[in-house]
Amino acid sequence: MPISRQLLRPAGASFIFCSFVLAMLVNLLPWQATAVNFAPDFVALLIIYWALNQPRRVGVACAFFLGVAMDVADGNVLGQHALAYSVIAYLALARQRQLVIFPFWQQALIAFALLILSQTIMVFIRSMMGEPFVGWGYFAGSLFAAILWPPFSNLMLMYQRKNVPDEL
Repeated sequence: MPISRQLLRPAGASFIFCSFVLAMLVNLLPWQATAVNFAPDFVALLIIYWALNQPRRVGVACAFFLGVAMDVADGNVLGQHALAYSVIAYLALARQRQLVIFPFWQQALIAFALLILSQTIMVFIRSMMGEPFVGWGYFAGSLFAAILWPPFSNLMLMYQRKNVPDEL
């Protein structure tokens, strides 16, 4: 196994906070209304990413509060995003040590499964409230999020990478 010549700096709380604010703003953009079936849930994607890479800073409580904020901002049933985000954060944290060593393409498969679970929870809650089924196209955003996972992870890690001198 080759030794990497880069170390990762810890991500600061301000960087994590700004990434979540940006993800919430992207989720609330008006273009998502036209491409609602194909737009990934960027907040859920970031919750999975930060739960894997900074598990002491982003956990179930953080996911819950982000979910409540998304429910309020979206005007949805209060608690549906909160429950879905809390469940995927818990599942990502439960196997964090195993998942973090997987290559990005395997992490993308795990992220896909977690995002499908998140959307399934939200569809179930909506159906319990009496809304009709939204259709199978609703789950296409999770596929696009899984495709985005490797470049997204590399982009987020670019900030944290630090070159190591050859003397080590």
